[in-house]
Amino acid sequence: MTVSKNPSAPLVVVVGATGAQGFSVIKALSESDKPYRLRGLTRDVGGTKSKDLAAQGVEMVAVEPRPDNKDQVVKAFQDADVVFAVTVLAMQQMELAEGKMLVDSAKAANVKLLVWSGLESTSEASGGKYRVPAFDNKNEITKYARASGIPKVVNVMAPMYFENFMNLSVTPRKQPDGSYAIFCACPPDSIMPAIYTKHDYGLFVRKAIEVPNSPEELYAYGELISWKQIAQELSEGTGKDVKYVHQSDEDFIKDFVLLGLPEFVAKSLLAMYLSAVEFNYYGKKDIKGNLDGLARKPLTWREFVRVSDWSKILN
Repeated sequence: MTVSKNPSAPLVVVVGATGAQGFSVIKALSESDKPYRLRGLTRDVGGTKSKDLAAQGVEMVAVEPRPDNKDQVVKAFQDADVVFAVTVLAMQQMELAEGKMLVDSAKAANVKLLVWSGLESTSEASGGKYRVPAFDNKNEITKYARASGIPKVVNVMAPMYFENFMNLSVTPRKQPDGSYAIFCACPPDSIMPAIYTKHDYGLFVRKAIEVPNSPEELYAYGELISWKQIAQELSEGTGKDVKYVHQSDEDFIKDFVLLGLPEFVAKSLLAMYLSAVEFNYYGKKDIKGNLDGLARKPLTWREFVRVSDWSKILN
């Protein structure tokens, strides 16, 4: 990882630098043959991830991106040529206010390019049939950013994470017969865009920064893959017997509640999956050209399986 200290190099400020998306942005820009100064914003500069990034030349700044903390965020954005901004999915009403504050802060700091991690509105894509507040909020923030007067706003949307299969409800579960099963409410042949987020999402942000006349919307993905293929390639890559089980909507919700999540969160996730199946995750947009112009090819699911340690999950 190489990060420039030359004051003439563009300064890129990365919100959520120790999170999956922010870390990936820093990784992708540090791999570039173009020099960048990098400033990472995080809640905890004393954490291991923050210290590791600081050791690699990233200027780490402790900032809470709360709506009532705009002055500190504007200060952290000062002198930035580019800002990458992302919000968290927790506390949905807070997310909307946080996202608008990040836009306002970028505008106040005279940022020329805002690269924003938004999403398609499920309410709009489905004609009101499915509502996922996190998706609708991010879409509203995108519209707010485009109307803000910031010279250029690029929305780099993130798909399903490959990493989810190692730490969320879609993680393979051991069955009484010794096999493993991945459970979800999507039909086995339904297709989802997915990506190794920490490794590859940042490639699309780098494209937004480096490729002249890049589109104002980029749809990140490493592979378009079915649930059946996910289980099959995990089985082939690990030598374990892994199958996909298509759950009923009711069982999907029950599973999440048993994991300790509120029922409304489970219902929101179900709506996200069902909307993706019926109306496509990216709302029927043509996304295949989005891999063009990337600095390198993103890893496929099969490659992710090969480079990941599954010993604690498939034991």
